[in-house]
Amino acid sequence: MVKSLFCTVLVALALGGARAETAQVAAASDLKFVLDELISRYRQLYPTADPVQVSYGSSGNFAAQIRNGAPFTMFLSADSSYARKLEEAGLTVRGTRRDYAIGRLVIWVPKGSPVDVARLGPAALNDPRVRKIAIANPAHAPYGQAALSLLRSYKLESTLKGKFVLAENIAQAAQFASTAADGGILAYSLVKAPSFAALGGEYWLAPLGQHQRLQQQMVIIKNGENTRRLWSFLLSPRAREVFRQYGFVLPREQ
Repeated sequence: MVKSLFCTVLVALALGGARAETAQVAAASDLKFVLDELISRYRQLYPTADPVQVSYGSSGNFAAQIRNGAPFTMFLSADSSYARKLEEAGLTVRGTRRDYAIGRLVIWVPKGSPVDVARLGPAALNDPRVRKIAIANPAHAPYGQAALSLLRSYKLESTLKGKFVLAENIAQAAQFASTAADGGILAYSLVKAPSFAALGGEYWLAPLGQHQRLQQQMVIIKNGENTRRLWSFLLSPRAREVFRQYGFVLPREQ
């Protein structure tokens, strides 16, 4: 009886040791293209590593899901406050909260738009031919909050409020801007992605000091070898270079 129980424990331990540790990543949707590329590079560098699964969405929604027990092992937020508050609530692995990028905003109009956004900047949105402007929902999306702060700094928020088409996150706002609206206030990282750039629209890049800062932070929610290795890779010089290529400003390089 004792021998049988001992064998059962050994088998259970062996199976537990062999179980794949999937890194479950909750990522801000402005990372959609850059993180896809980074994960691909991670897989090339560590071909035998366990799987990585990434969910993209708004940082506010992910923070709420993590508080409610969602099984993510890592969180990449577009707003450092969400990562910090999770840390303060004791829901992260202590010492793993790090800056990884600073996001940038653009005002984008589709190809053939009658407004010269590159020259006019935010004033282009005040053109009566621009009837719908896609932005991420500021209730839970950092890019939506930053978009409002940008318009506020140019004294356009109240004037343009009736034109807003709210999206769940900044990736959906980019979709709306190219299909159901006359333009949008979008993430530079999405506009620079080859598949979006191929649409041929024009944009104006907002100065960093003219809107709410998009200080982006990552943090480990649950430790594991695969998650910890991915976390280190995303902070490595080779990953920083990819972030830069997608238009992000890097911490300590602004």
